[in-house]
Amino acid sequence: MRRRLRLLAPLLALLLIAVAGCGGPRSQAPSAGTDPARADQAGAESEPPGSEDGESDDEEPLLTLIYSHPATGLTLGVPEGWAVYPLEDAVVAMISPQRGEEDFFRENILVTADDQFEDLTPDRYAEALAEEVRNRYPDTETLESGDITISGAEGRWLVDRFTGLKGEARVYRVVLVREEVAYVLHGTAPVWTFDDYRPVFEAVARSITWVEPPADDEAAQEIED
Repeated sequence: MRRRLRLLAPLLALLLIAVAGCGGPRSQAPSAGTDPARADQAGAESEPPGSEDGESDDEEPLLTLIYSHPATGLTLGVPEGWAVYPLEDAVVAMISPQRGEEDFFRENILVTADDQFEDLTPDRYAEALAEEVRNRYPDTETLESGDITISGAEGRWLVDRFTGLKGEARVYRVVLVREEVAYVLHGTAPVWTFDDYRPVFEAVARSITWVEPPADDEAAQEIED
């Protein structure tokens, strides 16, 4: 039962955030010139992540911030203009800007981290996650899937379709396993915008890396200085 809560709680949290985001003011991700205290709270810095080969692609979606999760060291880029929501039961959620009053389905990205799964492999975790998602959305269907390696972490990517309260949607998921922890990126969009936002989801996934937190003695030394 604990495993099921670890898998589903962040998905439910994202649903609440997306609903709140449609009706109220959007919490904007920090950008250059933003109050540093607010930037620290969100864990975001106004520097885009570089590609592994050092080359830039003009057609790549623009990732203008870096979000770093203190507990796991997972670091990834944030799409330009997207709101960032650090989550207690996950890593981070990102919500796309609202495009007018008729934009009732906000494209979003959720990243989770799960260290409670036994006999962890990318395939086993992807299968368990698919089972839990189908419990909530019985018509979920996997349209595409394959293997992936990001920053040395092996994993699986897949594209699912399902029907939710706001209509048919698709999800781009990446499951990565690193040091006995399963990290999952869920990029969700309505079927009519998914093809446009899929490159954004893929760019954020490719930007994932891990930054080791400072050792306790190093942190103490910084405080003393």
